[in-house]
Amino acid sequence: MQHELGQLAARRIDGLPVFCGAAAPGLIEVAEWHVWSLIPSTPDQLRIEAWLEGFALNGASILHVGAGNSLFAKRFCGHGACVTGTTVAPEEVAHGESLAIPGYRVLLHNKYSGADGRDWPRFDFIVDNNPSSFGCCLDHYMAMLRFYADVLAPGGQVLVDRVGLGWSLSNAQSDARWGFAFEDLAATAELVGLRAFAVSPTIIALARENPKKPSYIRQLMRKIVRRLKGG
Repeated sequence: MQHELGQLAARRIDGLPVFCGAAAPGLIEVAEWHVWSLIPSTPDQLRIEAWLEGFALNGASILHVGAGNSLFAKRFCGHGACVTGTTVAPEEVAHGESLAIPGYRVLLHNKYSGADGRDWPRFDFIVDNNPSSFGCCLDHYMAMLRFYADVLAPGGQVLVDRVGLGWSLSNAQSDARWGFAFEDLAATAELVGLRAFAVSPTIIALARENPKKPSYIRQLMRKIVRRLKGG
């Protein structure tokens, strides 16, 4: 893997560090970039949610990386899914727990630490709208991808939006190259046995095989129900 990372950095992502040696990878101490408990969901996050609503989710297991305001959990636990939210911000854990959403648990976890010694279940869907944005080095970034590949259930998929994928921090501690393109995500995912699929103009799915697509009839029916409820 070390040799492959070096080749990858030279071929696609020139200038990004391969190894950083940080004990707390991917953490930049600027509070407004980490605590999203009371901030509305972004349009790209909502696009992923709209896409996900087209699947039959009753009994599905979802990992939401970046729990934020926990509205994702409220939405999809309401469809019968079990949601695990993760965050690096204790404030977001406290906020998520305070909502007492059935079928939801929120954990303090740094995705760039990989599994981090925990015994994780398998997930049908993993949602991470900013997989590379807070990256510190390719080694820790790949630890995240290996973690996703390991906990992804058979037939499962990782969902990303191109806008979130391309976003990077404008900070001296970061690097604009962490705003990845589709090709960057595809090249890195290939190293852990996942393929990248452009399943819509904005949504990207990582999967081991051609991923299932949502039912547009189901999406339409849910939109109708929300309008009837005034949502």
